[in-house]
Amino acid sequence: MAKSIPITKQMVWESYKKVRANKGSSGVDGVSLQQFEEKLSDNLYKVWNRLSSGSYFPPAVKEVEIPKKDGGKRLLGIPTVGDRVAQMVVKDYLEPRLEKEFLNQSYGYLKSDKKISELSGKRRLEIEGEARISRAMCHFRLLECYGQFFDLNSEYGVVIKMSASREIEAIKRSTVKQTYDSILVDLNFGIANAPVVSPHDKFSQTLAKAHKAKVLLYMGEYADAASVALDAMGDANYKLEDTYQEIFAKGYKAREVLFSPYMVYEEKSNTWTYAGFYCPVAQIETMADNEKADEVDGGGNVVKRYDLRYEFTHKGSYSAKYPFYPSSAGDQSNSIINMRMAEVYLIYAEAMARTETGTTVNAEAKTRLNEIRSRSGMPAKDPATKAELLEAIRIEKNMELHNEMAQPWFDMIRYHVLEDIKIGDIKATITSRNQFILPIPKTALASNNKLEQNPGYAGTKE
Repeated sequence: MAKSIPITKQMVWESYKKVRANKGSSGVDGVSLQQFEEKLSDNLYKVWNRLSSGSYFPPAVKEVEIPKKDGGKRLLGIPTVGDRVAQMVVKDYLEPRLEKEFLNQSYGYLKSDKKISELSGKRRLEIEGEARISRAMCHFRLLECYGQFFDLNSEYGVVIKMSASREIEAIKRSTVKQTYDSILVDLNFGIANAPVVSPHDKFSQTLAKAHKAKVLLYMGEYADAASVALDAMGDANYKLEDTYQEIFAKGYKAREVLFSPYMVYEEKSNTWTYAGFYCPVAQIETMADNEKADEVDGGGNVVKRYDLRYEFTHKGSYSAKYPFYPSSAGDQSNSIINMRMAEVYLIYAEAMARTETGTTVNAEAKTRLNEIRSRSGMPAKDPATKAELLEAIRIEKNMELHNEMAQPWFDMIRYHVLEDIKIGDIKATITSRNQFILPIPKTALASNNKLEQNPGYAGTKE
């Protein structure tokens, strides 16, 4: 059996010395550290042989109860001495290689010679700012997928935990309004304290502003959403790429990208397939077809034409938004773009459009819409009414952002709730608002007896 990571006897010996220094009790086999050392050479050889041959299988752990502060008991698993040695081998190999790849807010998982308490006050706040932006983004994504994000009065938000805990807790889900408020608290902290400028695979104040604008748009706070989006758009460190194609040719390194996970072959996994989730493919194809007139070739044959971004994305067997096929360690790999500046432009455009009363077309909204269209090579649009402008913005977000973070789906729901469109006319299989969100996974329900399933999903397998 080929071994990509050779395990040496020296690695096992060094790991054993650390286990011996840590002491500890026996595991499920009843063999104490002293008994293990009575046949030390044989025991270490077994660990090395099985690790190096790829046949190591960890034994069960011994279950013991330890007291909790509230008087209850918590279960703890104790590995055997041999398994502790094997775990130490793996830990010592992986730790120095993976530590540098953790995001800055991941200090709970890092081994560091420099304790957080020793960091400067400014850097401590930056780290907390990054962590809270991350938490806000996660809570927002959970709300989009599993909460009624489209209804501020709904009780079906998501579980929000704003303080650290080392134990599993049963917590009732927050309301949608409470969820949004918690997200904004974290984003505001990030805006005030996170790094002003960060690499595109790290968190920054501008990323927090962009997400805050999106949250405020979802909440119906249109004037505030436009103001925050415009502030984010003014950051010279994150500018639109000159062409649509350049964004994806550069991937997470593109200057337009506000956040995209660092992806390098054999260091980080390739996650591009996630991008297709909840993407209404047939509807987007129809939109793209309507955006550009068909052409007739020299032989008199009709040639189907689509929005240029759709044509670019679908020109091959796989999405051109994920063009990397790395084969050597260190090659750039595909990464999901969580947020980029073009989306902020369109958030701003929609927010400005919705601030108008009656049928008035907001000129600034139309200008930003056409900036994005011009960059992609598409002609400007000149909507005559507010309703036409809003629909043009929705279509533009479909063309610009499809196969990225499922924005076309969430926008379709929002526009339906705001009575701009009828969702049944677009996707006839949607007959209830219960279908706007996913069922809570059964694993989540099993681990939290205060968590209530989403309406319409009681008794489902998931």
